[in-house]
Amino acid sequence: MKYHHELARLFFLHLHNGQVNLADVSFTLTPETISETTGIPNVGEQWNKGQLVDKEHYEPYIKASYQRQISKVFPFRYLQDTYAPLMKPIIKYFTYEGRFSFLFTYHVRLLMHFTRVRMMNLSYFRCRNIEKMSTLVQKKPLPQ
Repeated sequence: MKYHHELARLFFLHLHNGQVNLADVSFTLTPETISETTGIPNVGEQWNKGQLVDKEHYEPYIKASYQRQISKVFPFRYLQDTYAPLMKPIIKYFTYEGRFSFLFTYHVRLLMHFTRVRMMNLSYFRCRNIEKMSTLVQKKPLPQ
């Protein structure tokens, strides 16, 4: 998936309270509008990246020899080999990250969703991620 970098930057810079106006076009950002636009159902557990995942929920995804060493961030090699083929597209296409050497608990939480163990509201998750990214982009000084 490709996107227009400058347009995405402008969207993030101008997002305030779920509203964006670019070139006299207004956008509303809510889980409902994401659901309506993408066709992703607006159902499931409302979960944010910063929330903790109970250890008992993600232990089945971790190799037995590493289960006592799990923290909020851990090496990819700790993941059960059977889940690696699914985790790589989650990292690349869903969280838009290129870091394959480490996993965060939110990666495992997404894996739980896509293996149908614990369903989450993806529209809500995407909306909160966009809002968080917007805050981070707005804090950065503008390039000179």
